[in-house]
Amino acid sequence: MVDMDKDAPLPGMTRAEQDLVHHYLRAVDLMGRLNPAHEPGRIPTIAVTHAAQALVSAARELVKALEAMVDRGEKEIYAPTLTRAMLLLDAQRRTERVLIQDKTEGG
Repeated sequence: MVDMDKDAPLPGMTRAEQDLVHHYLRAVDLMGRLNPAHEPGRIPTIAVTHAAQALVSAARELVKALEAMVDRGEKEIYAPTLTRAMLLLDAQRRTERVLIQDKTEGG
C-alpha cells in the first residue's frame, strides 16, 4: 500500500482535472457496488440496476471533464499529478472493491 500523508494538500489542478479525478473515483465506487464478489449473499437486482444507472451518469460526467480539457487545448494529462490526487482521495482502498476474489474458498 502506498504511504500518503493524509494531511497533504491536493496538488494544483485545473477545474477540469479536478472533475476528471472526481468522476473517475465516482465510477470506481460504483463499479465496486456492482461487484458481487464483495457481497456475502444475495444482492437485490434493483440495487445493482441503480448502481449501473449511476455508472452511466458518472461516465457521462467523466467525458464532459475530458471534453472541457480538449476544448481548452489541453492535449495531455499529467499522470503523476492526477495519480497523487487520487491516492490522497483514498483511491487505493476504493479500487480494491472492484477486484474479483473468491471468498467462498477461504480467499
